[in-house]
Amino acid sequence: MTDVNSILNLTFGNREKLDLSVVLCTRNRLDEVIRFTKSLYNQIILPSQYVIVDSSDTPLIGNKLFVCIFNEMQNKIELHYIHSKPGLTKQRNIGVKKSRGDITYFFDDDIILEPEYLQIMDETFKNNPDYMGGMGALIGLSEQSYKGRIMNSFRRFFLLQHDYGNGKFQKSGFPRHPYGTNQFREVEVLGGCCCCYRKEVLNEFKFDENLTGYCYMEDVDFSRKVSYKYKLFYNPEAKVEHRHSSGGQKNTTENRKMYMLNHRYLFFKNFYSRNKLSVIPHWWSILGLIINSFIFESKEAQKGYIDGLKEFKKRKKEHLCN
Repeated sequence: MTDVNSILNLTFGNREKLDLSVVLCTRNRLDEVIRFTKSLYNQIILPSQYVIVDSSDTPLIGNKLFVCIFNEMQNKIELHYIHSKPGLTKQRNIGVKKSRGDITYFFDDDIILEPEYLQIMDETFKNNPDYMGGMGALIGLSEQSYKGRIMNSFRRFFLLQHDYGNGKFQKSGFPRHPYGTNQFREVEVLGGCCCCYRKEVLNEFKFDENLTGYCYMEDVDFSRKVSYKYKLFYNPEAKVEHRHSSGGQKNTTENRKMYMLNHRYLFFKNFYSRNKLSVIPHWWSILGLIINSFIFESKEAQKGYIDGLKEFKKRKKEHLCN
């Protein structure tokens, strides 16, 4: 096993300033990219590098407004624009290859950063050299509606992915996201909308390009691999607003099919080989997804989950061999 402390002492020494890179992956969302970029340029401390990996049908670089906003800080930030084939994990791996920072931040394009976000995260890394990755909190999740509490309780009961958790993984393969909690904590899962990792992690691990569709749960997969070996943190003092955008996503049936496929794939990849009995809580979570679709979702969602189960059955042998 790699000696983390030796790496950190060798790499960082007594340096006071960490070199920060930001990678933004996007597809067909010009307005969101411009809005995020403005919030990035408004940071108290600026990154040294900003990389946009764009898979839009019409490259953003051909839009005059985008070019104007993107180049606004060219004298203060090293700017890179890359047009690629679509696929979030593919785009993130491309961004990693271009990134040179001590810390690389990944954001969704529908995120808006609070001005002190990078400053707070930077201080956390400097004060805790044993942490190899981290994330901040989402604004607006401190309180739940009555319906929201019922849904969250349902998801907890069936070991499904849910917020207001401790940041650890369940035996089903789903995480308990810490979003909505106000306590700094060590976690096992980082959300892809606002996660970051030290350079050493990104040199060792890659994002899985075998994930289907628009790569649901790529963040869960990556942080699970990393947290088996290294420490990760959640800092609620660093805040972002997540204005969920549906642009670029497919219909509900296809959406839920991808979700089921990727959940089953990641379970067998990251959990089953370590504990074969975990297949029992895993199937309990599958049952929960189906029941959830009947209670809280639609016929299109029900069909998507069933289609995902059938599709994974065809691919299972292939997945277990990889």
